[in-house]
Amino acid sequence: MKNMFLDKVLKFNEQNKLFSRGDRIVIGVSGGKDSVCLLDVLDRCREEWDLSLLVVHVNHGLRGEAADRDEAFVEALAKERGLPFYSEQVDVREVAAERKMTEEEAGRYVRYQIMKHVCIEKEYNKIAVAHHQDDVAETVLFQLFRGSGPRGLSGIFPKREYMIRPILFAERSEIDEYVEQNQLAYCVDDTNFDEKYSRNKIRLRVFPYVEKEINKRAAVHVAKAAHKIARQYMYIDKQAKREYMKIVHVDRGEYYYDCGEFDQLDPVLKVEVIRLILKNFSDSVKDITETHYDMLISLSEKAAGKRVVLPGSVCAEKRYGCVRYKMYIERREHIFREQCEMPFEGLVEVRRERMRICMDVIPRDIIQRENLLKEIPQKDYTKWFDYDKIKNGVCVRNPMEGDFFIMDASGKRKRLSRYYIDEKIPASEREKEIVLADGNHVLWAVPGRISAAYKVTEETKHVLVVMMTLN
Repeated sequence: MKNMFLDKVLKFNEQNKLFSRGDRIVIGVSGGKDSVCLLDVLDRCREEWDLSLLVVHVNHGLRGEAADRDEAFVEALAKERGLPFYSEQVDVREVAAERKMTEEEAGRYVRYQIMKHVCIEKEYNKIAVAHHQDDVAETVLFQLFRGSGPRGLSGIFPKREYMIRPILFAERSEIDEYVEQNQLAYCVDDTNFDEKYSRNKIRLRVFPYVEKEINKRAAVHVAKAAHKIARQYMYIDKQAKREYMKIVHVDRGEYYYDCGEFDQLDPVLKVEVIRLILKNFSDSVKDITETHYDMLISLSEKAAGKRVVLPGSVCAEKRYGCVRYKMYIERREHIFREQCEMPFEGLVEVRRERMRICMDVIPRDIIQRENLLKEIPQKDYTKWFDYDKIKNGVCVRNPMEGDFFIMDASGKRKRLSRYYIDEKIPASEREKEIVLADGNHVLWAVPGRISAAYKVTEETKHVLVVMMTLN
């Protein structure tokens, strides 16, 4: 079984290109059976694939001594295998209250945030988690009960950006057998049996009943159905992106489309085009409901001036033949200025009322080993800069006299004031704008133009990633 299971992992890796030789992989290990199985598998691949592994454990602060026991267990496990170990304790209940999430959602959120942070800080390039086929089935039912569409019913993907799931193919019974035959020690998390959590109810009640009374292979069939839906959704997504490129335009951070062109789209594509627009403002659109989409679709038929305000401070407004989407930023009346000294030591965060700007420096190898330029995100609120070209540190501030851009590779300058005139920003509003500047040299007029002098090239060694969100 040991070799058969490992062979399946390698075949699954080959099919989905999850990890490559020389990869540096952060492994999320709770101490449970699934994550211990994942750790063992990747550890067995370590020498042949020249993998560098880092074990990360997140203590959610929900289970007292039991949680501390699990943390100690995982630390000892990593030490036994000669692997570096990182752990962090988080009050998940507090995070859930602050972000208005369930404890399940908050736990998932903090785990992924911590693993991403460690991945960047420790210069690793992949994050491996231990989802398996039964998790796919449970996710699909959970999404179905919430009324999700094809995208939600697509289940869990083997790979998303740098997140990989090497044992996603495996049934829970296969993992159980692998752990037993290889005599792997693991921890039992009592919260996995607490039926106040929705996913636990699905796992402990729904599937056992269905497998007993209807089809004993129900979980497998649901997972396979999710795979089929995923392939169909990929086609829909491809068509939606094609229509998005045709009809959606950008004007100083505002996304808009002509109502006549939008109204000609199939209803399914209308929803997907809107979702693609909203993804420019936030990576998560889970708070956007079917009712929101219906309101947005009907907006094209409304009178000019009608608007829909969405979760996340995004507003869609009907304006004379088009619908425009934008993010509002509340501004202060006094001068704003915050200097960020270099070199950066970890994540730098600048807050201004409801606005949040996060900056981090990422070595080139962490992003992409080969074609760096293909990785640059095309979002108005996420920008990349060549960190090594910045001389005086980054200042987040209102515009100043003497501010300028470099327009192109020839070094042609343009005054920021002239830029604002060309963009038809009223004089009364210009002093309230936000820029990122190196002295008087403007890196980025948020959320508009960036300077050509700081653009990422194939020679870039360190990338300054800047993301703006609203709190």
